[in-house]
Amino acid sequence: MSEETPLELHSVNVVVTAEFHNPSILNPDFLRSCGIVPGDWTPTETLTTPPLSVVEYDNGLHLTVDQTRLTVTGPAVTDSEASGNANPIPFAFQVARAYLAKLPYVPYRYLGLNCRVSARKAEPGRWLLEHFGAPWLRDEANVQGMRPKFSLLADGAVCNISLSDVEEEKGGRVVADCNLHHAGPLAVEAMRAAIERWPDRQAFVLLSVNKLLGGSQK
Repeated sequence: MSEETPLELHSVNVVVTAEFHNPSILNPDFLRSCGIVPGDWTPTETLTTPPLSVVEYDNGLHLTVDQTRLTVTGPAVTDSEASGNANPIPFAFQVARAYLAKLPYVPYRYLGLNCRVSARKAEPGRWLLEHFGAPWLRDEANVQGMRPKFSLLADGAVCNISLSDVEEEKGGRVVADCNLHHAGPLAVEAMRAAIERWPDRQAFVLLSVNKLLGGSQK
């Protein structure tokens, strides 16, 4: 892939599993009063129930907690891009890190640091098939596509990369859904330290996707 078709980083999310989360505590007042999110953020959706709670903000941040899983999703925007802060970590990851600090006694288990990356490709489904498929597949009319998956060692974590194709009006994309899995059970400080390492982890993920797709980083 040439410089005209760089990799694009679209979104990030953090997944924290636990033996038992308490969804009923999640609401905008709790997040604001604990300093997990800034006081001037505007919630656009709120659901608080014992089995499931959701809070969404107008900047794209989305928190969901059920009894076993916390998910914090947001755009791939750093604090410095969002507010002038020098921290190079996406604000979704900073929110997850602050949440863990305020609730250190939850029996946490696993941590996943995830992102979605893509590169423009003409006929992306055919490109995946020809690039990663066995030679006989290229001439097999009944085979319409493939979704390859890769697992890479990543210094204390496992990086799982799943590739798929997406068609758009302006052409197609090969999409890479990337998961950095940290096996547990993990203590709070180990999880927070892993999140703080995201700039290095992101560089590793983008380099790995770059090698798989033959692209350049945007």
